[in-house]
Amino acid sequence: MADYSYKDPSNVALNKGHKHTDDFITKKYILPMLRDPQKLKELIEEHRATPIGRAPTKDHGMVQHSKDLIALLDKLRRGPLNGKLLIVCLKMHEDYRIAITTGVRGEPVEITDESYSSQEACEHAIFLKRVNKLLEQYSGE
Repeated sequence: MADYSYKDPSNVALNKGHKHTDDFITKKYILPMLRDPQKLKELIEEHRATPIGRAPTKDHGMVQHSKDLIALLDKLRRGPLNGKLLIVCLKMHEDYRIAITTGVRGEPVEITDESYSSQEACEHAIFLKRVNKLLEQYSGE
């Protein structure tokens, strides 16, 4: 019987195809928006005004953002769970915090000291942190 086990993980196991595709999309579509000061200001302002989108209407039955903000949010949501930011509510309508995941199931998250009075304010703070991290990550390119 043949032994098909390998010592090193394959490119599929390492998810290299996805990483290269994601990197291409980021460089081609996302970074140009973020490096344009006016466009970045518009995206930040749109997110600040409606961090979880506009309420559904009769014409649009779903929460909506602009196409550019949707593309940016999709990019910010992708990636490994290690270091991902999320919202933790310590006291309803009063104390929302940012938590950082370890990426290991069952391990507790690290809750930061920054407190926000609303879920929307906390969501926007996470958005700003993720945008800054993305810009830092690609600063040399």
